[in-house]
Amino acid sequence: MKIVVCIKQVPDVDNIKWTKENNLDRANMLSKINSYDVMALNYALEIKKRLNNSTITAISMGPNQAQDILNYALACGADEAILLSDRAFGGSDTLITSKIISRAIEKYVPDYKLIITGKLASDGDTRQVPLAVATLLDIAAVVDVCDIKNINDSSIEVVQKVEDSINDISLILPALISVCEFNKPNYVPKIDDYIRAQNNKIKIYDANSLEFDKSEVGIIGSPTMVYRAFRPEFTKEAVEVKLDFAKFVSDLLLTNGAKHE
Repeated sequence: MKIVVCIKQVPDVDNIKWTKENNLDRANMLSKINSYDVMALNYALEIKKRLNNSTITAISMGPNQAQDILNYALACGADEAILLSDRAFGGSDTLITSKIISRAIEKYVPDYKLIITGKLASDGDTRQVPLAVATLLDIAAVVDVCDIKNINDSSIEVVQKVEDSINDISLILPALISVCEFNKPNYVPKIDDYIRAQNNKIKIYDANSLEFDKSEVGIIGSPTMVYRAFRPEFTKEAVEVKLDFAKFVSDLLLTNGAKHE
């Protein structure tokens, strides 16, 4: 089974920098792999253990420094890593990002069976890309997956956790799942894993490779844009109020009782 895992490099929240277009200045910030994407990668590793002859392709879109998280994916056990990188991709909104990722999957992993993504990215929290990718590829998708119960070469059964409900859902493959929990320890790569991963070269593709005109991607090609982005200022302080809790509850009960009389 061929599995695609979409991972993203996100900025350290304590080191946010912005461009003049109100986009994150990713090239000049400390970055890390998105935490939900670590879960997605670990689900892929679990499936690889269950099903013989499974392979994992990790895909990321971003600047050259995003190779760091792809090297991490290779060290964890991914078999192939693809970076989608072009200055023209900068500022792409969720729709254009989804088009770039889906085209890369169609072009470079056409025989995939399962795509796994994280629930959201901490630098955007739109939750739009997973479903958009599935729509563009015309495959079924389930979001908020917290467990995989069964999987074989033709179908997958997952557990979906939405607010207070738990749903068992079966899908015919190929399909996409977006994960929100992983209830086992994440794999932590060792030095030997990183040494082994050096034998797998990251494949880098730009707009021309994906047959995009540069007017179709990035800020120019995006139908939406960030009008304003800012970090809110906290101008209020918490005030500690000491009170007699028993008296407070008694007064509250008396007040509510009076309202119902």
